[in-house]
Amino acid sequence: MRMHPSTLSRTCRRIAFVLVFVAVGALVAEIQGAGGLRLVPQTPATLQATIFSYDGHEFVRTNSTLRTEAGKSAVNTKLDHDTPAYRALVQKHSYTGDATVFGKRYDARYAPLTDSSGRVTGALFVAVPE
Repeated sequence: MRMHPSTLSRTCRRIAFVLVFVAVGALVAEIQGAGGLRLVPQTPATLQATIFSYDGHEFVRTNSTLRTEAGKSAVNTKLDHDTPAYRALVQKHSYTGDATVFGKRYDARYAPLTDSSGRVTGALFVAVPE
């Protein structure tokens, strides 16, 4: 699939933003003693990520770190239409919250990807196990 250079640039910036967001989110603020603020690294969790393509009806995993219940790559599987994430994405909204994916529970973030005309072309997913 070919992308217009401006669409590709926006997509790369969005992916970079998500990665920075995840990295910053890995730090937890801890209030100590007399009100001092100290940033401490959180115990690393396994981060899961997926890039979806969207054809106007289905969000299909084109790249993913997820595994199915059978232990196979989740690439080419579809986002369930009955999820709050699907309902948000088709309306060009992000979804943040609990998600059960392939039988595992996650604290998840889904964000829509759009082209220059505002049409949804895909989505990003990042999550950590609960």
